[in-house]
Amino acid sequence: MRTAHSECQRDPEKALRLVLAHSWNPIAYQVLNPGIIHWFSRTNDAVIGYATANGVRVVAGAPICRPTMLLSVTEEFETDAKAHGERICYFHVGPRFASVTSRSGLHSIARIGSLPYWNPMDWHSIIKSDASLRYQISRVRNKCVTVAEMPGSAAIEATELREIRRQWLERKHLPPLHFLIEPEVFHHLDHRRLFVASRGGRMIAYLLCSPMPNRNGWLFEQWARADAAPLGTSEFLVHEAMTAFAAEGYQEVTMGLAPLSCEGVVPGAPGPLWLKAMFRVLRLTANPLYSFKGLEHYKYKLRPHYSEPVYAVVKGRHFSPLNVLAIAHAFAGSPLQLFAWQTIRKVLGKRALESRAGSKRSSTPSGAS
Repeated sequence: MRTAHSECQRDPEKALRLVLAHSWNPIAYQVLNPGIIHWFSRTNDAVIGYATANGVRVVAGAPICRPTMLLSVTEEFETDAKAHGERICYFHVGPRFASVTSRSGLHSIARIGSLPYWNPMDWHSIIKSDASLRYQISRVRNKCVTVAEMPGSAAIEATELREIRRQWLERKHLPPLHFLIEPEVFHHLDHRRLFVASRGGRMIAYLLCSPMPNRNGWLFEQWARADAAPLGTSEFLVHEAMTAFAAEGYQEVTMGLAPLSCEGVVPGAPGPLWLKAMFRVLRLTANPLYSFKGLEHYKYKLRPHYSEPVYAVVKGRHFSPLNVLAIAHAFAGSPLQLFAWQTIRKVLGKRALESRAGSKRSSTPSGAS
């Protein structure tokens, strides 16, 4: 029987109050992203954000509630899902929730990557000890690039930001992803902060940050640069944001998940053997489409102060391939067959453009301008 509180719904204002009051997971604010369903506990003092894919509720992180309620809220949510004939997969949870569910004996846990953290109050030490990073920042400054924070109200109307986002997405081999990495957020900037890089009066890049209210910190959620942005612009944005957060007394910043990252892996990291094998294959073969190793390298070259493991937790004694497909479906935001076709079409289109550009260059006489 369906209960009123378990109906599919979105109530961003109600969810926001709970996020600001109780969130701990760095991605908690992203349950407010478009397309994520909000489930509220019977007493309305807990919220869970999820997307349904292939009969699985793919949950955005852990339940958002007081720590003492974590187990009871999880049990209530899982009872509700069972009543609706749906399975559950919690994606992107940290050690605290993994510890709670591991004791139940009713869940299966798999490590899916690492989450690097910085203390912005000590960012100056990283800059001081890294000559390459200092050079990149100095090089961009010498190219007359400046960074300023933009109010959300101004960003809503900024067509230049949308053009930067378009160029950024166009360079990727995959179609736009959704769920926890939703690109369409310029109308959802309440409590977020936006740092914008400009050159010669034109915007060339941006860094979007989401709050981690109960960790006194920020998540670097999304950064994008235009084709014309000089190399090092992303690092300059990071530097300026870190400097601003340090001046304001914030103590934690993360750049988000490094998926399939080997950083900090210890013997016995949880997960079935078939899933670990699949992750190894993806790291070796999937980089032309999604650069797992490149993303890991970028984040860890900036010398995080520490890392936390990130897990997926499923209700059930076995982590099945169906859970992996449901996670992929949630990020695709569409049936996987359609997403695969869109990917193939985009890759072929990029190759055709590169081929035409190569033919044009080869047909240009030597010395021609």
